[in-house]
Amino acid sequence: MKFVRTGLYLVISASLAVCAVLLLRNHVQYEGIVEDLSSWNSFFNVFGVVYAIVAGFLLITVLNRYSAINQTVEDELNAIESIRDFLVYFDDEQGDAKSSLTRALANYTRSLSTREWQEMSDPHNPMNSDTSEELYELMRKGKAIRITGEKDDIVFSALVENISELTKLRTRRIALSNEQLPTRLRILMLFMSLVLAGALILLGVRGALPHVLMLVTLVIVIHLLYMVIEDLNHPFFGVWNVNKTPLEELVSRFDDEVDRL
Repeated sequence: MKFVRTGLYLVISASLAVCAVLLLRNHVQYEGIVEDLSSWNSFFNVFGVVYAIVAGFLLITVLNRYSAINQTVEDELNAIESIRDFLVYFDDEQGDAKSSLTRALANYTRSLSTREWQEMSDPHNPMNSDTSEELYELMRKGKAIRITGEKDDIVFSALVENISELTKLRTRRIALSNEQLPTRLRILMLFMSLVLAGALILLGVRGALPHVLMLVTLVIVIHLLYMVIEDLNHPFFGVWNVNKTPLEELVSRFDDEVDRL
């Protein structure tokens, strides 16, 4: 469905480009327009370089942010799994404390998969990065673990360290999800795209078919580039998005563990 919608948008852009060049082509002709091609070449060379720099900067910015969010989510899942695995080292006598901590960990993971993921997907309402109630509950349940020996002391220290790391990763994830491309840069990109397409319409091309092909190709490429940048700028939905499957699988495993407690 997403690819069909994308193809429809590209067809609309190409159709508008064809209409524009056919309607305006005969009205912008003047004596010596073909001889002005050298001047147009200078314009396209300078403007094209500036356009490539701006487009490349925006693309690298959103791509790096997308990669950072993807890695942060993966690190957060690893921290959750490490906390769960460390509970194995504690004696079975602390079964109630371990069960409570497992349930709290399951609730935190479920809140990440549902509520927090939905909040991060809304670009119009920045998410609050303050410590969530599910995370506070995880800390409170961790205090119920009793330290009865040197081994428990080492494991408990590692447990607290991973909970602390989980807090940092959550804050970083939310901070990255709240970042957006500056509006002025997006307007600049749109303005330069329109100027580039408009300049090609004014270009003196003798044949109508080559003129149409050049403009349609340029418009489709610009539209695709703009769609890629916009899609990467919203990493929780769209064609390129953060893979949620590992998180959903972890939630399912926690549900099975909680049912067995």
